[in-house]
Amino acid sequence: MKQLTAQVRQQAASWAVRLAEGPLSAEDQRELSTWLASEPQHEAALRQARQLWTALGQLPESQRQRLQPKVAELKRPVRSIWRTWAVAALVVIAVSVGVYGGPGWWIDMQADYQTLRGEVRQIALPDGSQVDLDSGSAIALAYSGSERKVRLLSGAAYFTVAPVTGSETRPFRVEANNGVTQALGTEFSVAHVAQGVDISVHQHSVRVSLEGGERSLVVAERQAAHYQGQALQLTRQKTSDDAWRRGWLVIDRQPLAQALEQLNRYRRTNVVVLNPTLKQRKVSGVFALNNLEGAMQAIRQELSADQLTLPGITLLY
Repeated sequence: MKQLTAQVRQQAASWAVRLAEGPLSAEDQRELSTWLASEPQHEAALRQARQLWTALGQLPESQRQRLQPKVAELKRPVRSIWRTWAVAALVVIAVSVGVYGGPGWWIDMQADYQTLRGEVRQIALPDGSQVDLDSGSAIALAYSGSERKVRLLSGAAYFTVAPVTGSETRPFRVEANNGVTQALGTEFSVAHVAQGVDISVHQHSVRVSLEGGERSLVVAERQAAHYQGQALQLTRQKTSDDAWRRGWLVIDRQPLAQALEQLNRYRRTNVVVLNPTLKQRKVSGVFALNNLEGAMQAIRQELSADQLTLPGITLLY
C-alpha cells in the first residue's frame, strides 16, 4: 500500500469520528464520497481508522480523561474538545501501529532473507560467509563473478566474512543507503539508524565509501563509523553495537523516544509515548530481549509513567 501523508491520515481519522457521531448530512456524504474516490488508499485508511476508533470507544471514561491531556491538539478546528482528542489520538495510534502501510511491501519484494520482529537469525551465504540478522531486518544478495555484494535493506546485520583466499578472489561488500562497506578482514556490523548508517568493526578492518567514490575511509578493528548523505566520519565503538547478538538491548542515557525506537524493533506491537515531555526524559539500562515486558516495567517505574494497552499498541503517558 502506498504510504500516506500526515494530512491524509488526519482526514481519515476525522471522517471516522464524524461517522461515529451519527448520520452524515447529504452535503457531508457527498464530500466523503469525493474524498474516497480521489485516492485508492483512502477507503482502506478510513476502514482502519474506524477500527481504531472502536477500540478507543471501548475505553472507560476515566481512562479517556487521563489520556486526553497527553494528546496534542490538532491545528484544524473541530466541533468539540472530545473530537479534537479523538482525531489526534487516532492519528498518533494509526501511524504508530503502521496500519497505513509504508515501505515494507517493497522490502518484501526485494529481500532474499529477512527476520520478523523479535526474531534474530543466522544465515549461511553461498560463499561460506555468515550473517547474523537482527530483528526486523532484511538483506538481498547480488553476487556476481566480480564481487560478493549484500544489500542491507533494513535493520542491522553482523557479517563474518569468508576471506579472499585461494579460489575466492571476489571482494565482499555491503551496500546500505548511499554507502558501501568493503571487508578488509572478517567481522563487522552494519545498521540502519534513525539518522543514516552505522558501521562497527570487530575484527581486522573495512573500507567505507560513499556513492560516487569521492569519500572513503578505512575503519580499523574496535573502531566505528557513521554516514548520512555525503557526511562520513569515524565514531566511537559502543558495547551496544552488537549486544543484540547476545540477547541484550543496551540503552545508555537516551531520550525515551529513541529508546523506544530500539525496543519496538523487538516487540510485536509498538509502544508509543503521548506526552512530549516524557519523550525527552533520559533512560538507561541493560535489558534482556527475552523479557521485554520486564524492560517496560523497569522503564515505567524509572519515569513514573502510566501505561494503557490497546489492541496492537501500548501507550505510555
